[in-house]
Amino acid sequence: MSLPTNAATTLENLKKYLNIDINDTSKDDLFELLIESVTNAAEEYLGRYIVARQISQEPYDCTNSKSKYLQLRQYPVTSVTSIVEDGETLNTATLKIDNSNGIIRRNIFWKGAVLVTYTAGLASNTASVPKNIQLAIWQWISYLVNTKESEGIDSETLGDYSVNYLEQTQIPNAVISLLEGYKRIDL
Repeated sequence: MSLPTNAATTLENLKKYLNIDINDTSKDDLFELLIESVTNAAEEYLGRYIVARQISQEPYDCTNSKSKYLQLRQYPVTSVTSIVEDGETLNTATLKIDNSNGIIRRNIFWKGAVLVTYTAGLASNTASVPKNIQLAIWQWISYLVNTKESEGIDSETLGDYSVNYLEQTQIPNAVISLLEGYKRIDL
């Protein structure tokens, strides 16, 4: 197994954080699975991609729009490849693009069906992921690895009948604190 290109940290850095010898490969498959899963969960929590990737023909319905602004779902934006409005390709050079907030402004109202192809994410690659996000990923994985299966179990007994409940795992508060400043904010 190998990590996807959108992983928010490397296996080597996770092992350093967990104080595991880099040559100990006994749990590498588990750690790679956790890095991928926790990266995806963090992106879902943030509402944004951590490592930049291309979004192809993201649709916007501007049929009844009275706005000269269009906010892309992912930002910061690295590049805008194309914008198609009602079947017509627009010249992106004539538009004002606020890359850091993913807002595209034009001089007239947006209209009809708009398809935008662009690249966006908080970091250009795994090596440039903000340190707070990497630390959040490491802490979250450490929490998952170190949480005993018995934690969160509550049991009830009534005569010969017994039932156990397992609480849903939440994002640890320390992880939330590290991620909070990166959450997507919509206009």
